[in-house]
Amino acid sequence: MAAYTFAALFLAHVIADYVLQTTWMVVNKKRPIAMAAHIGLVLGTMCLTTLTLNPWFLALAALHLWIDIVKTYAMPEGLGAYVADQVLHVASIAGIALLAPQIWPMSPLAEVEVVHIPLYYMIIGGVVFAARGGQYAVAMLMAGRGPGSGHGVLLGWVERAALCVVLIGGWQIWPLLLTAVVAVKGLYLGISFASRDNGARYRLLLGTAVSLAWGLAVAVPMALAMPMMH
Repeated sequence: MAAYTFAALFLAHVIADYVLQTTWMVVNKKRPIAMAAHIGLVLGTMCLTTLTLNPWFLALAALHLWIDIVKTYAMPEGLGAYVADQVLHVASIAGIALLAPQIWPMSPLAEVEVVHIPLYYMIIGGVVFAARGGQYAVAMLMAGRGPGSGHGVLLGWVERAALCVVLIGGWQIWPLLLTAVVAVKGLYLGISFASRDNGARYRLLLGTAVSLAWGLAVAVPMALAMPMMH
């Protein structure tokens, strides 16, 4: 049941951080009202994915607040701080899931037998975390390295989402599918190189490396965790 609880809380985190969090919240994180609004989203999305209000949600919201405060006030802006922030968030979710695996069984959604909800929670959360989270990782790395074309954002979403789907899908032909994803990105690189200067080519290679690394860093642990979801 800990895996089911993790899936619900993980999807809540992804929705709060990558779907509902506004630019205003991000830009004004040092203002108490913006931080409070974001933590309100964190708490609300946990209630949304479980259709219940559990006291453990307050503990996880408090951990989320502490992590965000440390990132905002004590860490320099950049890719390292962003990665550390997300690692700590996911670790705190895993910790709560291990301490309180009963969160999911106490949800009315646990009684739904037609659809295995936690499985879909994990897949949706992983795909969005890979696609949107990777976008921010690449953007932070590219900051200060010159203007980018922006044409690769959509392709980045697709490639990272595809990595998740391929690896967590459990297909026996996943090596072939993984090769196909990388090959498509390689084709894009080959076509794009001809029309770019050296600086743009460097940014493209660096962004691609971070994008694929983020996608794999999300997809591989999820693929290893999927047997626990059945």
